[in-house]
Amino acid sequence: MSKFKFAILDDYQGISGPHFTHLEDRVEISHFPETLDPRIPEQQHELIQRLRPFDIILAMRERTPFSKEILSQLPNLKLVLTTGQRNRSLDTEYLASREIPVAGTESRQTGGNGKRKGTPSTVQHTWALILSLARHVARDDAAVKSGGWQGSLGMTLSGKTLGLVGLGKLGSAVARIAILGFGMDVIAWSANLTQGRADEAALSIGLEKGDIRAVPADEKERLFSEADVVSVHYVLSERSKGIVGAEELNAMKKDALLINTSRGPLVDEEALLEVLNKGGIGGAALDVFDPEPLPPDSPWRTTEWGLDGRSEVILTPHMGYGDEQIHGWYDAPTHPDLIHVHHAPGSFASGAYSLVSLPAGSLFTTITGTTPAKKAYTSVQTGRNSHIELNSDLVYCNHSCEPSLIFDMGKMEVRVVDHRPLEKGDALTFFYPSSEWDMDQKFGCTCGSGSKCKGRIGGAKDMERSDLNGYWLNGHIEELLRERDGL
Repeated sequence: MSKFKFAILDDYQGISGPHFTHLEDRVEISHFPETLDPRIPEQQHELIQRLRPFDIILAMRERTPFSKEILSQLPNLKLVLTTGQRNRSLDTEYLASREIPVAGTESRQTGGNGKRKGTPSTVQHTWALILSLARHVARDDAAVKSGGWQGSLGMTLSGKTLGLVGLGKLGSAVARIAILGFGMDVIAWSANLTQGRADEAALSIGLEKGDIRAVPADEKERLFSEADVVSVHYVLSERSKGIVGAEELNAMKKDALLINTSRGPLVDEEALLEVLNKGGIGGAALDVFDPEPLPPDSPWRTTEWGLDGRSEVILTPHMGYGDEQIHGWYDAPTHPDLIHVHHAPGSFASGAYSLVSLPAGSLFTTITGTTPAKKAYTSVQTGRNSHIELNSDLVYCNHSCEPSLIFDMGKMEVRVVDHRPLEKGDALTFFYPSSEWDMDQKFGCTCGSGSKCKGRIGGAKDMERSDLNGYWLNGHIEELLRERDGL
């Protein structure tokens, strides 16, 4: 059988590669780190031609957009992977109509708890930009390295007003640091924000009612006129494009700062460039743009910011999410207290091992987070004609003719086999024909169970009843066997 073709897109730093090397003997992997913009006709054509041969696409979150127009011209596509649980650049409705599953990674958890609860990466980056701009860090660094010394004085944040455009999880986390860390006043605006909702947000992060003041929905411009620092944390949609426009920017104080770590199109780029070029505000710190990556001739790259009356500008290449925890998108354990995964190159060389000891017949874990799938070497059969992708470390539970686990696809649970306990360090295995009727890839078993080993494994369809005796079998396998044997 030919290998699946797997395309990894827009991985600018080459982070994903090492996490897929153990699949290279079964999957043909290609990397395309340079983004093509399908809004440009020539690049759209190139993108479609590039991806037509591929069965699987890994789309980095909100880099290359995949509309119905593009997806409909990819006839071989069987699976779409994406970093994160939400990717607004994918036409998931169209993918569902073609029964193409979409699987995303779980959110990376920040460390700490209670008073030391971790802070999301984007929030950390937001504060890095606020402080860098307020204290002229980038400008003064360049001055010292070129032989200069002190410039103008930095902004004192204590007692100043932070204005938040959007008060979701990230905006609330930014507010918490502003109040507790710097003694700032915080005001917030969104199209549906009320004082009651602002109080709920404050209480949810350990603050008090009234700590975050809601600006009425019809007074958005007031937030920009009152704030010393404006930080954007809004969800991008057709309605919210340009939500920060010329009127809002021109209402800002002469020394105010604008921070955007959310999405580029939320801010009217032409209006912002005009304000910054005339020195209308103190400065802007931007982590997001449209398009991305920025073209070489973009005025953001070519303008000498901070000189000749222009405002100070700090730019970062969409790194709000991009810290060391990003590796967790690819290999963060889904069952860290139950399963240790040993990764190794070669077919079925990687494996799962138990971190716990449990009695015979006991529940090991429930099966959650699955997505519907077509029959494939990674899928598990759940019914006569249905399969799922596990999307978890359970996928590393290999076959054995002397298994340690039962995969009960009717109850969606994994149990210890009935005749012996599970010990810490045991290989986590199950008997593939207990769920698989006709496997996508047959293989020669090397489970090492001696006389119990069944040799070549291709699913229950190819096995005699006598070879299946003594094994727990899923209901759909029992039903299919009765039909085969005329019982």
